[in-house]
Amino acid sequence: MAHLPTSCDALIIDRNPIHRHLLYALLEQKGYQVVAVPELPEQAISYHFAMIDIDECENIEQQIAWAQSDIPIIGLVSHEKYDQSCLNAGATATLIRPVRADQLVAVLQNLNVPAASQTPPIDIDGIMTRVGGRRQILKKMVDIFTEELPDQIAALHRAIDQQSPEDLRQAAHALKGSVANFDAKAAYEAAFALEQMGKSNNLNQAPATFQTLERELSAVQNALKELTYSF
Repeated sequence: MAHLPTSCDALIIDRNPIHRHLLYALLEQKGYQVVAVPELPEQAISYHFAMIDIDECENIEQQIAWAQSDIPIIGLVSHEKYDQSCLNAGATATLIRPVRADQLVAVLQNLNVPAASQTPPIDIDGIMTRVGGRRQILKKMVDIFTEELPDQIAALHRAIDQQSPEDLRQAAHALKGSVANFDAKAAYEAAFALEQMGKSNNLNQAPATFQTLERELSAVQNALKELTYSF
């Protein structure tokens, strides 16, 4: 499985690719940062709530037991007759597949799931002004950004793991310059914070800030993808 962000708003585990895409799209439309995978990810991911495809033929308790404590878990079941079994196993709520948008919103409201940020991850007007309204220029910029981003994230991760302030400063500075091209304020601020940590030789808060940066970068990528989809 490819490298995933270390944090997100919503973690979806669903083996059905069509339904997984539906959930991803519905949540992303609401502004949530989403990680959607077909099976339990090997790497640790922090999240605000999870949605798990429950196989009623397997041990339901084991399917839910891995989840973080005190985090809302929404069990995705094929029929309402499995609702109570899923709740007894530890799920906070259930939804019947295929999920409808209104049902999803109602469950999230009932669980008091934190609302998604309403601050746009990029400034579209600012970006289009920067490129003089020329979409092909923007598309090329996005292509370069998308190609370079995995290596930039890996460099940050490596610098934090190795506790190397100078490497962190350089990697954060480079990424800060990249996201500045898209007026991505929150991602820019997170990268700037990491750069300052490198300068001050104090990396105590670097892992947490790196998680924030990954979340913001995911939102930036999604916004750029949507912006350039019709180009």
